[in-house]
Amino acid sequence: MIYIKETFPNDNIAVIQVDGILDEDSLLILEEVCHRHLGKKKRVELDLHGLIHVSREGRNFLQEVENEGIIVNLPQLLKLPE
Repeated sequence: MIYIKETFPNDNIAVIQVDGILDEDSLLILEEVCHRHLGKKKRVELDLHGLIHVSREGRNFLQEVENEGIIVNLPQLLKLPE
């Protein structure tokens, strides 16, 4: 299960707080949310502090959006390879 909360500090930034498990099913939801904001030319900040598990598909997605957005508060267990 995944929990997503969106906040907007200003008109150009969308902060997406993600808690729970990022797996194949929940990834579709997160992708839609991210792409909706990126399509509006907003800067996306993914706050992943509350993630407890990420599937291989989830890791691949995070690596892709890392170039388009900013990932913050990535738990130590989920550090992406450099």
